[in-house]
Amino acid sequence: MNLKFLVGFLVLGIIILSAITFLNFTSIVAQDKGDQQPKGPIVYTYDEYNGTYFPHILTVVYYPCNATCSNLGFPSVWPVSNENQCHNAVVNTTCQALLEGVDWQLPLLNYVGGVAIPLSTPPCKLPWAQQLGVKGALVYYTQMVGEPLGVTLACGLLYATEDSMPGSITAINPVTGKIVWMANGLAGPAMNNPVVWHGIVYVSVGGVCFTFSQFVHFEEHQYCKIHRGRCGAVYAFNATDGQLLWMRFTYGEAMPAPAIYDGILAYVTGGGCFVGVNATTGQTLWVDHFPGFMANMASVNYYVLPNGTPLFIAGFTYAAPPYGYIIAVNGLNGHEAWNATMPAPYIGANTGLGDVAPAVDQQLGIVVDNDIANFSNGYVDMVTFALNATNGKPLWAVNTGRGPIPPAYKGGMPLIVGNVVYDGNPSLGTVNAICIKTGKILWSTKLPCLQTPPKFPGGPRGSPTYYHGLLWVSAGQYVYVINPKNGDILSFYWIGGRLGIMNPVIAGNTMFLSNSYGWIIAIPLSQIYPAYIYY
Repeated sequence: MNLKFLVGFLVLGIIILSAITFLNFTSIVAQDKGDQQPKGPIVYTYDEYNGTYFPHILTVVYYPCNATCSNLGFPSVWPVSNENQCHNAVVNTTCQALLEGVDWQLPLLNYVGGVAIPLSTPPCKLPWAQQLGVKGALVYYTQMVGEPLGVTLACGLLYATEDSMPGSITAINPVTGKIVWMANGLAGPAMNNPVVWHGIVYVSVGGVCFTFSQFVHFEEHQYCKIHRGRCGAVYAFNATDGQLLWMRFTYGEAMPAPAIYDGILAYVTGGGCFVGVNATTGQTLWVDHFPGFMANMASVNYYVLPNGTPLFIAGFTYAAPPYGYIIAVNGLNGHEAWNATMPAPYIGANTGLGDVAPAVDQQLGIVVDNDIANFSNGYVDMVTFALNATNGKPLWAVNTGRGPIPPAYKGGMPLIVGNVVYDGNPSLGTVNAICIKTGKILWSTKLPCLQTPPKFPGGPRGSPTYYHGLLWVSAGQYVYVINPKNGDILSFYWIGGRLGIMNPVIAGNTMFLSNSYGWIIAIPLSQIYPAYIYY
């Protein structure tokens, strides 16, 4: 009897201890969501879609308890890279925390199979620095591991991609910095800015590499046979919980971000394809093929003609002169509307117009882009130019300065505000203001403490952001605040790591940044610029 009593007592003790542990765990988790009971994580796995198998198992992990119950007042669409046709990434919000300014750092790369390197780490300590040098290591780490472009704010969430193989996309609570869902195991590196359309988030993937056969085509001057990357795909996920809605593989990489207008998703590939699909179902609407043309980092944009017909506009690289074209296609049927190269007297060079995503002024009917020209002895001109959005005819072109050729991504993504274009010259480390109607340079400002070519990658590369009468620019290790009227630098704030081809995203008094070292950062504007007062 004593033995039975002892055993029963021990069993009862274990049950009570387990119950206490469970209740403690439940209460700890529930505190993050008020008094709601915890949910998740919920895991979805996919190894095929419509009978076609994936190269990696796609795993989506959803943490419902990390989502916010509040309506943040974000829009339900983010139709192009950098939020809109003009590339001004400012999002309205009704969230009091964001209006006051939140402050957090998320080492995102640690969660998707990489290593988020401390932001204070000098470039000489990066992987491959001993083999490639500081400049090469900074570029290589961005292209192969970190986040090359900025983040997306829509549908109450912040979306960020990582190009660490295999690629990933993550949805983050913008108030707390907690992961709401992440999808890992994409078919290739995710090197762009996700786009969103009414509850669906899209990401296209593909890397920068060529197979040996492409070099053979180049040596034999068979430029029309060249294409880049054999692993590319486009994915559509439920924006709230990350469930896969549809996907399709692509001919060549699909590095650039697609664009969406009126339910049509348009994307481009390293195989010279310009494709339009139904954004809800993924069904093909039209396909164009331009042999030898390669999509690079020039994300797709659009212009709507006066009759309501959309033109999707994208830049392509070509392996021979003029090295790049901007192509516009009819968004309803895919017919080519026009193509353009860099206006004379400038002669495009290297990766050409496939690097920089064009900005579009819908009201004035103008397309603006930026590229290098006149390569000689390691030096190039950095040229900003404008085209007629209806027919592609050149309007003006202006040289913003000559300097050492930047590595990898070659230009500075333009921003259009009112009648002014703001863009960067990564070769010289300057920000320029240009009249959009005439091409006249209004001012040019050198960014302090920014390391430039030939020893460093340089910047700024992503577009500035215009907010409350100030210009916010990310480049190198800093965020700069500039007076847009005269180019005076009002403040610059050290972030660390590397801010590459990315633009600050602003909501309320909060700025969101991605960093090539593997971090997503939220920081109050008043911390960057103490004299700033949100109103």
